[in-house]
Amino acid sequence: MLVTLTYDPVPPARQFPLLPNLGQLRMSLDIEQDPYVKALMQSSPTASDSPELRRVKLNRKTYCQEQLKSLHSRGKTVDKELGSWGTYWYIIACIQKLQLGVRNRSASLELLDDDEKVYLERCLGNLLSCVSEETVPGFDKECISAKVLRLIEFLLTEHTPGFSGLIFVKTRAEVAVLSELLSTHLSLKEHYKVSTFIGESNSVKRRTNVAELIDVRYQVSTLDDLRLGRKNLVVTTSALEEGIDVSACNVVICFDHPPNLKSLIQRRGRARRSESKFALMLADHDDPSTISTWHELEVAMRKQYENDMREVRDLETLEAIDEGDREFVVEKTGAKLLFSDAVSHLYHFCATLPTGRLSNVTPVFTYRDNSQVLGQRAITANVLLPISVDVSVRQASSQSAWITEKNAKRDAAFEAYKQLYYAGLISDNLLPIQGYDEAIANVKAEVGKMPSLVQVAGQSNPWHLVAHHWQSTTNNSSLYCYDMLLQRADETIVKMHMLLPCSLPVIRDPIPLFWDASTTFSASIYLSCSTPPEMHHAAQSTGLLLSSVFRSRMDTARFDFVALFAPAEDHQSTDWMERFSGTFKRESSRPTDDSNSSMSSWGIIRDLTRNGVPHILRGFEEQSSELNTSDPHNMENDEKIILLHVARFPKRTDFLHPAAPGNENPLDRANKILLRPEDCEIDRLPLPYAYFAAVVPSILHRIGVRLLARSLCDTLLAPVELSQLDLVITATTTTASQEPSNYQRQEYLGDSVLKFLTSLTLVSERLHWHEGILSSAKDHIVSNASLAKAALEVGLDTFIQTKAFTGYKWRPLYGKQLLYPKALLLWSYLLVGQISKSSACSSRGPGNLVNTTADEPREMSTKTLADVVEALIGAAFLEGGFDKAIAALKVFLPRVFWSGVSDRNDILLSSYNIPITYPPHFTQLEQLIGYTFSNKTLPLEALTHPSYTGTNVTSSYERLEFLGDVCLDIVISSTSFAHNPPIPTHGLHLIRTAVVNANFLAFLCLTLSIPILRTTITTEGKNKVSSHETTIPRHIWQFMRQSPAAAVRLAQQDCLNRYEALKAPILESLRQGTHIPWSLLARLDAPKFFSDIIESLLGAIYIDSHGSLAACEGFLDTLGVMGYLRRLMQGGVALYHPKEELGQLADTESVRYEIFKGDGRDEEGRFGCAVWIGEREVARVEDGFCVLEVETRAAEEAVRMFKTKKLGQV
Repeated sequence: MLVTLTYDPVPPARQFPLLPNLGQLRMSLDIEQDPYVKALMQSSPTASDSPELRRVKLNRKTYCQEQLKSLHSRGKTVDKELGSWGTYWYIIACIQKLQLGVRNRSASLELLDDDEKVYLERCLGNLLSCVSEETVPGFDKECISAKVLRLIEFLLTEHTPGFSGLIFVKTRAEVAVLSELLSTHLSLKEHYKVSTFIGESNSVKRRTNVAELIDVRYQVSTLDDLRLGRKNLVVTTSALEEGIDVSACNVVICFDHPPNLKSLIQRRGRARRSESKFALMLADHDDPSTISTWHELEVAMRKQYENDMREVRDLETLEAIDEGDREFVVEKTGAKLLFSDAVSHLYHFCATLPTGRLSNVTPVFTYRDNSQVLGQRAITANVLLPISVDVSVRQASSQSAWITEKNAKRDAAFEAYKQLYYAGLISDNLLPIQGYDEAIANVKAEVGKMPSLVQVAGQSNPWHLVAHHWQSTTNNSSLYCYDMLLQRADETIVKMHMLLPCSLPVIRDPIPLFWDASTTFSASIYLSCSTPPEMHHAAQSTGLLLSSVFRSRMDTARFDFVALFAPAEDHQSTDWMERFSGTFKRESSRPTDDSNSSMSSWGIIRDLTRNGVPHILRGFEEQSSELNTSDPHNMENDEKIILLHVARFPKRTDFLHPAAPGNENPLDRANKILLRPEDCEIDRLPLPYAYFAAVVPSILHRIGVRLLARSLCDTLLAPVELSQLDLVITATTTTASQEPSNYQRQEYLGDSVLKFLTSLTLVSERLHWHEGILSSAKDHIVSNASLAKAALEVGLDTFIQTKAFTGYKWRPLYGKQLLYPKALLLWSYLLVGQISKSSACSSRGPGNLVNTTADEPREMSTKTLADVVEALIGAAFLEGGFDKAIAALKVFLPRVFWSGVSDRNDILLSSYNIPITYPPHFTQLEQLIGYTFSNKTLPLEALTHPSYTGTNVTSSYERLEFLGDVCLDIVISSTSFAHNPPIPTHGLHLIRTAVVNANFLAFLCLTLSIPILRTTITTEGKNKVSSHETTIPRHIWQFMRQSPAAAVRLAQQDCLNRYEALKAPILESLRQGTHIPWSLLARLDAPKFFSDIIESLLGAIYIDSHGSLAACEGFLDTLGVMGYLRRLMQGGVALYHPKEELGQLADTESVRYEIFKGDGRDEEGRFGCAVWIGEREVARVEDGFCVLEVETRAAEEAVRMFKTKKLGQV
């Protein structure tokens, strides 16, 4: 129904001087004080004569002048249409918005120069000060136009349940003022929830207009609010006439005459509900024929509408039949995208995007009606995807024009989905990709099914290769001779030669050998310059040496040892073997009887009464025969006898580890044993050689470890070209092996290097991937299961040391036994009759017939396999930086396209070539963080929140945050790893956890600031105005571009309130505390974006600096991260999180945290937590802001109680 609202266009009786004063102000300003004019005059010495300056002075067209002119012009329009109340409110609101924006460095003013902001604020502030004593007029007929009064009267009569309406006005200023007036009117605000909607400018160069009150970013949800009933009245311009999906309304009001018939038709089309009203406002003096014309058009339109609807229904039927022919098929898989399914597929894709509480991930469709141009109903659609989608594929349009918005929407969604497919965001199965190529999907499935324990190959025996070399060795010329020096402190015990058919890896440091609790030997090994002994002499001397200690464990007829030993001094002497072979016996006599009785020439003393138990001579002791009560003859004769004072020769063969307490065989005289000479047999081989023979197993183990590591470097890791063998040994040694070093520290570093290189590779290789896909891909590549699978595929498991050396039942290594172990064992069993000939021929014998080239298969955790891979990556990084780390990654993870870091950095930097307008105030950001960007796109993207919907945008900060996260990790990890003295592995993890903590980073983000100069206008009396300059702090988070929606601002403000209350105690703890302020940081409960922008800035700095981690570290130092890291590394700060510490104190008992709501003193209520250990409650806290806070505080309280109770018991 068409209705007319007539009014008497009489101006309001009451006027205010603000509008005239604004006009006078504009005309009275000195043009030479304008910032643009001053900038022109200072640009060059001859600028005062430039044509541009003369032109500006003549026509007064500067930005500031145009702003004042626009404000005055729009004020007059508001005054005419809405009355003096509207003018007053409009001008005051514009000035206050400008002042607030300048004060808070609002992003809405980011395209204004600082001088322009200050100049405009000063000019308009002077205007505002002149009327500061007036109050805003109320709603009365004297200051509101008759037109508005008539509108209010109409609205008061039209409100019904479910009301939905639009009011069309001419200008954006009228939208702002009329919406404010209707929202605050006492009679209307109970019934109407008013919102606004205006058109957007798509120009990224569009500068801020002081006369603009409405921020288009606030209207993102306006139409949804109208559709869902959250708002029921929208004041708009012609922006809602066409092209946007607006729900049907029951009242549409034209506050001004429609400019043409097209506008009338389009506006009327918005009132589509049953019994809807389309209202036109007409002045009393308007031509009466106009009213009848509108009525006639209304009738004609209704008839046309009914006809059109019949045609539309017919055409929709045809369209529904016709639309099924369009489809998109992937030839590789046969997957199809049907036209009718495109919208649901697109929504599904958006649902897989990274989501946040403060961001929206649904696609936005807009429509355009081209019926007037094409002469028939023709609607096209455009779809805009969320900001986390790459800018190159974020928008798509329908390929054809359609009769219905439904099919236009499908068309746009169809094109958008195809676009996503070609960009690599949709798989060949036409589903959103999950972060890995479909070619390795099966591998991922297998990896995901890996158990925690897997069977792996036994540890490789490195002496097997040495045995192979002996086969091709026929004379001394091809032998390698090494000097071996066994020492105690500075005393040389013995010097030996060792002969091998191949070279040894360099052993720079002496091998410590723990003989007993008070005696430590050392064995030094180095390439000899002497002529090596003959092989057959060395083999015989080796047999003699080893038989002195291991006689019962060796075949005395065999001499094919894999390592030969000979004395360094007498190896050319042919009688050495004759002099030192065998044993001799001494009768009871004094040691000075002959030279053979000298202590230094005696070897091991064997007690024949106890099956030859070996002893070491300590001296002689003369005793009365009376003491020998076991012999009655000696008891009758008081003769003196000479006894041997001896100590047991050590039973153990592991001298690489200190003897366990209570299990020592000391060399001192405390353990006194006396033997009769006639009961003993003495080796002719001097005792120093026996010492050497006893430590041979330990020395060979150390050599074997190095041989195994060299074998790994020469085979599997050959492409990496590692030369620092100690790093490789450390990387392949588990804690269970009890070696001097293990992989844990290198794994800590390698884990960080792996994540950094993986993230860098992904983010540069997949420029269209959003953060969600990147994170999924990274998690797959660096997962323990994936790395364990890689280790098994390349055969790394056989090089991993898991078994501790004990020397238990050690036997000499024989070459043929290493080369043909099974045949020899079968033959030996056959000889002694333990198996039959048939069993031997079928290669079936006792169950322990194994190939000694490697140990038996063993079980190993997938975490150990993964840790060794990461430790080897760490070793490669320590030796050759990222280049060698990448070479190692190519060995273990060949499916990933690894390339040089420099190449990756080039790709990333070149991808940020999108033209943007750099906000002038971002120069302050660069001063704040201590880094100046060459590529200005990077900091802008780094500070763009996913909720941002404004102009001048590339993407949100999420991809940069993904990269910055690993930049932070590698800087912290490498710095803490390099600390001297070395920090234990667990301490490294605790330090890194503390420093990369999100709440800690958010606190620093909230704290770091730079002083900004601000000009403040003050008034004294009615006419005296003064200005003075002050400084205000500006923080990193204030540069973030975000949605103006209340949720983001409320989250910021809530966090700021908590920050102000917690700032002092947190700073005190960070600077001087003995504990990390875990509970205080948890209470801060900062929204994630505070820490995200720190990491995104790190990513931006890394790319802009072409991969300089030093530049990243500089920013972290400015922020305060590195300072706190240095404090933690120095010690004196307890690192454990309270929950982890409580778990240790609870020992084997379970710890349970029970969360409950508080007493509801605020809207949502506070949190509380009770801690239970076993079946008893040990602590309870309340009044918490979040679950993490109360859990942390409760754990702290429980720890305190535990320690207090323990002290009380003491």
